[in-house]
Amino acid sequence: MSEEVNVITAILLAGFAQSLVLSGFLYNKSKQLKQFKILMLIHLVFALDLFLVFAGQHNWLSSRLNACWGAIYAILFFVFIRSCIGLMPSKREIMCYFAPWLALNISVIDFLYNPKSTVLSLRHELSGYFLLVIYLYFTIWACVTVRRYRKQQARFSTTLSNENILLLWGICASLFLAISVIPFQYMLQTSLPLPQLLMCCAMYAITYVLLLKPQLLDFKAKQVANTHKEKLYASEDALLAEHILTSLDEQQLFTDPNLNLQTFAEHLAMKPYLLSQVLNHHLGIKFIDLINQRRIEYVCNLIKNQPHMPILTIAMQAGFNAKSTFNAAFKKYRNLTPSEYKSQVLSTG
Repeated sequence: MSEEVNVITAILLAGFAQSLVLSGFLYNKSKQLKQFKILMLIHLVFALDLFLVFAGQHNWLSSRLNACWGAIYAILFFVFIRSCIGLMPSKREIMCYFAPWLALNISVIDFLYNPKSTVLSLRHELSGYFLLVIYLYFTIWACVTVRRYRKQQARFSTTLSNENILLLWGICASLFLAISVIPFQYMLQTSLPLPQLLMCCAMYAITYVLLLKPQLLDFKAKQVANTHKEKLYASEDALLAEHILTSLDEQQLFTDPNLNLQTFAEHLAMKPYLLSQVLNHHLGIKFIDLINQRRIEYVCNLIKNQPHMPILTIAMQAGFNAKSTFNAAFKKYRNLTPSEYKSQVLSTG
């Protein structure tokens, strides 16, 4: 039995170390694409999960703080998949995703902190079913999202290769595989952390594949700036999208620092919710990102045409009303600071 414990300990520690290493790798990747911050967070959560399981196996902890963490993986992987296809949820949407999970933890907080002295009741049993519902809900939603992208790729703001899509399907499959071992754990009446052990093995396999084919982590975003010049579907949303982009560019409305979703919708004689819907679902971009992209493009053109004009003056002319906001947006869309970009322009001019 001690030999079995040693093997489990070795797997947990190896998985813990590997998750930390992958987190560092993904942190570097996140400087190129923000989606990988989510993947990095998943590996950090998994590393902590493995450590807590390891500590529980060796009686270092008497609590079960990570008992409800299974649902976290489904939620985070769902957010990651949506971000990869250009449908990154807003902070408010992410809070809504995690609200049921937080409620679940509150409902069994006595068990999480002191499982040995907690008398299990119907409340705890129902919470277990609720955990399963949350996990399956986001896993199935992730599958539906990948399938929708597969059938309607032209409507999204990212271009994924077949290998990228296979990676997303692999994530969905691993989520189903992890939950499939839970019935066996109950049938075998074992205290072994079967889901975590299975996920460790899955992580090893995924890591091996990524080392062989690092291009699987290369997600290419379409250029939204010239979306209105591309051929759009002959639908009502397509016509609205074309009207929105044409109005924005021809009149350079983005240079107004007071422009927001409400005022832009009023200018177009549209309802704000309809404008937001067309931007998010048809063009795959949020209003603030669309405006900031146009402003940064405007700034770059001014720097090229008038390189000796002060950068802050150009930023204000483009519609930014704060230096910090301008610098953050420029760095986000150009991967350079404004000063670095201007230096490049002057050196090549």
